[in-house]
Amino acid sequence: MPDSIFADQPYRVSAKFRCDNEARLIDIDLSQVAKGRDGIKDLIELMRIAQKRYGELYDCTPGK
Repeated sequence: MPDSIFADQPYRVSAKFRCDNEARLIDIDLSQVAKGRDGIKDLIELMRIAQKRYGELYDCTPGK
């Protein structure tokens, strides 16, 4: 989103998902990433882990 309020945060992912019929939102952002890393790819993988862990902590299945 280059023309938004998030333009100064190029490494940011958000996920809106349902967990047992309740809407949830997780945001993750990094101010910088290590040289040579694909920051967006890493954030997407981290988001998948976060959603799964959320489901484990709150005894629900994300996406259901």
